[in-house]
Amino acid sequence: MLNNYKALVKLRKQQFDQAEQDLASANAMVRKLQQQKEKLQQESYSIALPTVGKGGQLAALMAQKEAMRRAIEACEAQIEAAKRTKKEKENALKQASIAYEQAKAIEAYYVKKIVEKEKRDIQNSLDEIASQRFWRDNVGVRMEDVE
Repeated sequence: MLNNYKALVKLRKQQFDQAEQDLASANAMVRKLQQQKEKLQQESYSIALPTVGKGGQLAALMAQKEAMRRAIEACEAQIEAAKRTKKEKENALKQASIAYEQAKAIEAYYVKKIVEKEKRDIQNSLDEIASQRFWRDNVGVRMEDVE
């Protein structure tokens, strides 16, 4: 029976470790997307509109700025999705942690019960031995007194 609890604790530990890894990867994804967004913003800020030149160049730069703006918005949407995923992973980690701690507590309780039962069995054996010695010694004395 104890093996069942040990297997349960091992399974819960694996689930907890997997949840930690998932959360770490979600955090890494959020950081990566934020860095990508910052890079896009810096590129967008570095594009300066010309003060003189042809209208075609201005239109091309405006189109490039618009494309950068759309890329930044798409990146922000990805960041929000990654943050939602991160929140889900945090909740999964919390649940896995609770399940793991419960499994450890159940195993510890069961081990405690086994130890208590062993102590009772040993105490009963010692009581039985003491009782046998007592009656053997006292019965022997009484028989000698009677004769």
